[in-house]
Amino acid sequence: MIPRLVEDLVFSKITTSKKIVLLFGARQVGKTTLVRRMEERLKAKGKRVQYFNCDFQEEKDAINTTSKAVLGQLVSEVDALLIDEAQRLDNPGLTLKNIHTLSPDLYLLATGSSSFELKNTLSDSLTGRYVDFTLYPFSFTEVIPNEKPDALLPSAFVYGLYPEVYLEKNPSEKQALLNRLVDSYLFRDVLTFQRVQNSQAIKDLTRALAYQIGSEVNPNELANRLKIDRKTVINYLEVLEKSFVIVTLTPFSKNPRREIGKNSKVYFVDLGVRNALIGDFNPMHLRADAGAVWENFLVLERLKSFANRNEQVSHYFWRHYSGAEVDYLEKRSSRELQAFELKVGSGSLRKGARSFTDDYGVKVQLINGENYLDFIR
Repeated sequence: MIPRLVEDLVFSKITTSKKIVLLFGARQVGKTTLVRRMEERLKAKGKRVQYFNCDFQEEKDAINTTSKAVLGQLVSEVDALLIDEAQRLDNPGLTLKNIHTLSPDLYLLATGSSSFELKNTLSDSLTGRYVDFTLYPFSFTEVIPNEKPDALLPSAFVYGLYPEVYLEKNPSEKQALLNRLVDSYLFRDVLTFQRVQNSQAIKDLTRALAYQIGSEVNPNELANRLKIDRKTVINYLEVLEKSFVIVTLTPFSKNPRREIGKNSKVYFVDLGVRNALIGDFNPMHLRADAGAVWENFLVLERLKSFANRNEQVSHYFWRHYSGAEVDYLEKRSSRELQAFELKVGSGSLRKGARSFTDDYGVKVQLINGENYLDFIR
């Protein structure tokens, strides 16, 4: 088993914070494996643990209640309660609230494959009484202890880092796994949202986005192409992000009159999923989109590194009306704004970097094949 970097932090929060711990992430990224690790470690400490997987009807039925009498009986018999895929409960927010109210010292962990369906149902009374984590597919830094980084890169670019896909060594099987992942899990979970009324439209939108990684996404253009209205496009973009299919970078601007401030840039959480959507599993040296793939890889690995430390970061891109641009900006609470240009090959910074530095006094750092490991760790 490949250890997850976030494991110790999650375990520490469960056992010391006296808060509800929420673990979000797409299906098949390893949430259940991580929860089972929590179960093992808690039992090793002599704790009585009860685990429920709400994908199984009988287990869901056992916990699918807001009754204080029923929940009170349940929590009286255990020290820790682990609830997998809790978004399947009828009222997960109220269920968790009642459990926490009945037993504030109970170790309580809940997972969900949608931050819409779980996090947003927590009542206002729980504000400040829970902590949440996001689990992504394997990060590059989690798997490179087993392989040389440069030898692993070609596979990561083409097949991504979903655990089951990474562990499979046969390229044909990797492709088959990714195609099943897209059809059986990705769209199935996305289509469970009540806000999704046109299943074909969101599938078409997702595939359209797969061709635009690293580029600005114009909702009006997508609406015209897909023959749906602009509000639906914006709504579905949010659904895809909250379902852990994509991430978006918003434009950075302190002077909206001089800079473009409407459109976001989109990246896929996993490049294997993205490549499956467009049916392209060619190696990097045969791809016209190599620069965009490299940029997607770096941005997501950077975000995974923050998630593994449960560190919050605001991320942006910058583009001036003159055409000057900077690929990736980030702001952490304890640090000044940082700016990065992500280049697939060798070379110097673009002119846009100098324009940004002149305007904001922030030096743009060049990230390429020589120093990328420091950037994503």
